[in-house]
Amino acid sequence: MLLAVHATVGAVAGNAVSSPSVALILGFLSHFFLDAIPHGDHHMYEQFSSGRKARQAFLYVGLDTLATAVIIALFFLRQDFFSPVNVAMGIIGGLLPDLLVGLYEVYKPRRRWFERKLSWFNDFHMRNHKLVISRVRRFKDDIPLRYSLILQGIALFFLMRAML
Repeated sequence: MLLAVHATVGAVAGNAVSSPSVALILGFLSHFFLDAIPHGDHHMYEQFSSGRKARQAFLYVGLDTLATAVIIALFFLRQDFFSPVNVAMGIIGGLLPDLLVGLYEVYKPRRRWFERKLSWFNDFHMRNHKLVISRVRRFKDDIPLRYSLILQGIALFFLMRAML
């Protein structure tokens, strides 16, 4: 799932509640619901993890990160929120699971308590990605990335319209 979608859903969640901690939790939980929806990038993650096509994965993540930064800037430049702190906490919550997975991928921890928990979290996060796909016999592993990007772009458009 695009980081931009996670951030936008987190912002919507944060704008809907009156507590920063609830916004953080809702943004965090929304991440897992969104990741359960087939979104076409699982093969890219596997290729990156194995060292193949790492450049393509970095380009994809780099462009996604840039788009996310632009969207977040637009939120805060163009909108008066009920609570900007809640919106920010929703965004952080929505992005935090992927940040934790990124830390795991960079450091590949295995020994200490925190490192074991980070490894467990990474495994949970990756299993969640296949939650729906594993139950839909029509797809082998994931839907094609191009279709997913079109659907996510449409969803992002409507989410942005709701926020701005």
